[in-house]
Amino acid sequence: MSNIRINVGGVDFVVTLNSSPLTEKLLGLLPYETMGETWGKEVYFPVDLSVDNPEPVSDVKVGDIAYWPDGPDICMFFGPTPKSTGEAPVLASPVTVIGTFQFSPEDFDRMERRRNGILVNVEAGQ
Repeated sequence: MSNIRINVGGVDFVVTLNSSPLTEKLLGLLPYETMGETWGKEVYFPVDLSVDNPEPVSDVKVGDIAYWPDGPDICMFFGPTPKSTGEAPVLASPVTVIGTFQFSPEDFDRMERRRNGILVNVEAGQ
């Protein structure tokens, strides 16, 4: 397992990644900066990876972080998405969960949104 730090719109998150070839490839890209978007209470942002969806799942939990090959994007789940009927996130299409992150409920609302999205910085953990 590895920790990375992701700053989304000025809010820091410590992410614990699982051990897998996919996360090793992600770690090889660090550090990088990009612009993210929201989809309900999901934040997603592009990642320069083009790999198959190694362990596709259709269900995730709040606090999961996942790789979405259709983007390709990294997705962070803070709560319901537009497809949700309850509090759980519902996906647009299958993802591979690559880890988890800790957050407070108000963190999602504290993120600074810009006209062109949300600034995202991804770097190795301390």
